Amino acid sequence: MTDDKNFALWLAKEKRALADAGYQEAALSFDRIKGRLGTVLPLSVTLTTASLAGAFSQREYSMVCAFMALGFGITSCLCAMGLYATTLLSKNVGPDMVDTILSDVPERDETHATLWMAYTASYITAENTKMIEKDRRWLKAVWISLSLTPVVSFLLSVVCGGWGSF
Repeated sequence: MTDDKNFALWLAKEKRALADAGYQEAALSFDRIKGRLGTVLPLSVTLTTASLAGAFSQREYSMVCAFMALGFGITSCLCAMGLYATTLLSKNVGPDMVDTILSDVPERDETHATLWMAYTASYITAENTKMIEKDRRWLKAVWISLSLTPVVSFLLSVVCGGWGSF
């Protein structure tokens, strides 16, 4: 009987460690996505500013620069929306919240309490993963916008007759 109890306690602690590791992995993924968005934002703002300067130059390339400024401006907006859209839920709770979480524990022992805390961390990680997926979509939209802006700007400029002098 003692071996079963020791095994159950070990298993509960192992589940808690795995839940904590999953939470840390989700937090790192969140930070990487936000870091990439934060890196692209100044780049896209700079490209928007440079494109606006070209658009107001009244040269033959001003139309393509105007389209590029629009595309890079959209990229900047997508970055900003991705940066400020979500925040992660924290698994760090206060003493009162621990009492609330453990109020439904079927048996008041270390094994069940550890399991309950592991399930709570696992639930929070699952919710955070949903938010990270939203941020990944923002990042994907940013990369698509950033990479397609020059090509689409050139094509729109040709269609609108901005390159007729060449």
